[in-house]
Amino acid sequence: MRKMTNLREMQTDDIDKVVAIIDSHDEDDAEAAESGYREIGGTYDNYVYEVDGEIIGITGYAIPPACEDSYWLSWTYIDAKHTNKGHGRKMLTQIIDLIKEKGARKLFVKVSDYVDPEDGAIYAAALHLYQDLGMNIEITHKDFYDEGEAQIILGMRLKEKEANEIYDDDCNVQFDGIFEIAETDGAYSFSWHDEGESPLTAEDVQIGIDAVQAEGARAIFLSFPSNFTNIEAPLLQSGFSHSGTLKDYYDDGIDEKHYSLYCKK
Repeated sequence: MRKMTNLREMQTDDIDKVVAIIDSHDEDDAEAAESGYREIGGTYDNYVYEVDGEIIGITGYAIPPACEDSYWLSWTYIDAKHTNKGHGRKMLTQIIDLIKEKGARKLFVKVSDYVDPEDGAIYAAALHLYQDLGMNIEITHKDFYDEGEAQIILGMRLKEKEANEIYDDDCNVQFDGIFEIAETDGAYSFSWHDEGESPLTAEDVQIGIDAVQAEGARAIFLSFPSNFTNIEAPLLQSGFSHSGTLKDYYDDGIDEKHYSLYCKK
């Protein structure tokens, strides 16, 4: 028998209310969320949290490509007028239960450590709640969203780890574009595919670095599967540092390794 829940699937008619809830905490997040919701299928896998018929919360999930049963929490907020009443814990518990029912293996969420000049560390309570529910910090990217504002990624295992035979993949990664990372000021990344004609070299990486520096990049953040054997050496030779690992991200035994480079001014 399924547990009682306050969650229901988000509809397009809910967008204005949901955006207002997010805006009660962070105007920039509200703008970014609304842009995503208004895309075709943008409310899919998102859920509103209702109490006495009133929408007071938003949550949901996204499934990253090329991963085996890994999930990310999407925009997750309780209306500022209804915080500190236990609703956040109940909403998160219910969405985690729903994700477990779908067979999720690991769950991840991103949090900022932004400190508002007037309101202080506005995400500190959310970070504490995630940890209290069993999520652990796996990566902290300093100066990610902006100088002085880090990105914290937490992970949580939802079912028992399986023993898999892991094979090294000596595929030829090739960069094919640059882009500024959403919700950041001057943090860039490279788009890539794994069907290049030859292994990645430090010279290839430098071309990407030069391209984003020409755009005024502040920092570069990259990530690759841990079994991509031809990646780390040219990145380190080009000045990147290994900045953390999301354990068992792609599958049990295949992590996501993260790299960062802070551009000189």
